[in-house]
Amino acid sequence: MKFGFSTNLTWHGAPVTETAMLAERLGFESMWMGEHIVIPAEVSNPKLHVVSAVPTEYRNMAEPVVWLTAAAVATSTIKLGFNICLVPQRHPILMAKQIASLDRISNGRVLFGAGAGWIEEEAAVFGYPLQERWSRTMENLRIVRKLWTEDPVGFDGEFIRFDPIHCYPKPVQQPHVPILIGSGGPGMNNSYALKRVAELADGWIPCFLSPDEMTVELHKLRGFCAERGRDFDEMDITIVLPASQLGVGDDFESQGALEVVPVDPEKLIDDYRAAGVDRIVLGLVDLTEANYVDVLERAAAVMAMATPGDAAA
Repeated sequence: MKFGFSTNLTWHGAPVTETAMLAERLGFESMWMGEHIVIPAEVSNPKLHVVSAVPTEYRNMAEPVVWLTAAAVATSTIKLGFNICLVPQRHPILMAKQIASLDRISNGRVLFGAGAGWIEEEAAVFGYPLQERWSRTMENLRIVRKLWTEDPVGFDGEFIRFDPIHCYPKPVQQPHVPILIGSGGPGMNNSYALKRVAELADGWIPCFLSPDEMTVELHKLRGFCAERGRDFDEMDITIVLPASQLGVGDDFESQGALEVVPVDPEKLIDDYRAAGVDRIVLGLVDLTEANYVDVLERAAAVMAMATPGDAAA
């Protein structure tokens, strides 16, 4: 089992370089950050994502490509994950170039978690209706993947069209940076996300599903992969869990109405491993300059006690 952590890295919070260096020393396999390029001043329906209000610190999220580049140059082994990148809000040509450049700077350590967003007013800022978010996301991902693996590349799609171009650099990782679909959770019809994974992704990164739920969903994914001629066993299966479920820190604002009951970490990890999960990403409270050392050390201690010698596997 691999262990990473995800947190809201804000522009005024924990220093990203020191956070990354400490996490690497503590044995975390990966660090992850999400993004909201902007937060509308008025959001009418935050309950769409089971939160009563958009978390206040979402407006202070740093730009992930820049922040993870800083982390990359300060470290040598820890992987750098997007959890998630809001794909329909970025132009695919620039996005392909940015992520490939980060993969070059980090020497092949990028994990590209791709999502579509959930705030209707946020989509409108970027010029598209929320109902188009996944069709735009999938088209953008097809373009990005082509730009990472082919040359020259032209595209004639529903939303994006361009004549053949050269786009470099290409990623270090071959055939390309792993794409993980970041979508899915309890009480949702996860088949939509799973079909997208089977169509073009290299893995899946849902949130908060139990080991039993993951067993059911991964059985579905295996079937969808077979329909597409994809090898399920090559998929990167990651789950994001509230760290408080393993006794680390407090609940965090964006977990919404999810009720978290602390459990035995060793049993929980064993159950996820049996379900087919490759990586557990601990969702931490927002890291600040005052708390980041204590929070990361406590998270690392729990992982080490639960799975001696396994954290950096």
